[in-house]
Amino acid sequence: MQTKLIERGWIDLDATRRESCTVTHLTDTAEPRWVGIVDLGPSASYTLEAGKRHDLYVLGGKVSVDGHALDADDFLIRCDTAVVHAGEGRARLLAYREASVARCDPIVRSARQRVWRDGFNPRMRVVPLAGGGQHVSLVAWQPGARTHDHSHPNGEEIFVLSGELRNANERYPAGTWLRLYPGARHAPFAEVPTVILLRHGHLHAAREGEA
Repeated sequence: MQTKLIERGWIDLDATRRESCTVTHLTDTAEPRWVGIVDLGPSASYTLEAGKRHDLYVLGGKVSVDGHALDADDFLIRCDTAVVHAGEGRARLLAYREASVARCDPIVRSARQRVWRDGFNPRMRVVPLAGGGQHVSLVAWQPGARTHDHSHPNGEEIFVLSGELRNANERYPAGTWLRLYPGARHAPFAEVPTVILLRHGHLHAAREGEA
């Protein structure tokens, strides 16, 4: 049974990893909804596990997966094994891996084709990246954007890509990862331009002890 309402982690997005392939775990390695940062040196590779869903957001550099060339800020979902190859320079990925592929549709979302839409909050803009059983989107916060105190029945996961998200007296700079399980409450706001990668609708079973 999941008891902790909020998990968090942070990675310095400006730091450079020297190894050919380095994985920084933001969750426990056995977590069925694992999150981590994958750093690839020039021409290095990283293998996605068979029988699992993988969501990859390119934080920097260039990679190729199954013939798809991905640049910084591109997003991809794969539902089985594949090899991620870095280009001639270094690359960094935010990776989400789920133990089940029951709700997985492979997609590629190019940053070049991204269309921002107005959000419910007049100081926010949104780009949907994936839907279905769990929703993934980018949310851009203008200075002064804030939400009321609320919770998410099916949980929520946030990675701060740029700027700084805040909640009460807490500050979440770029590189911060947050996982809010059902029952956790927050009222986030931004005082500087901020962009987050947002995932929700995927943690209801985790509260019920699903493996």
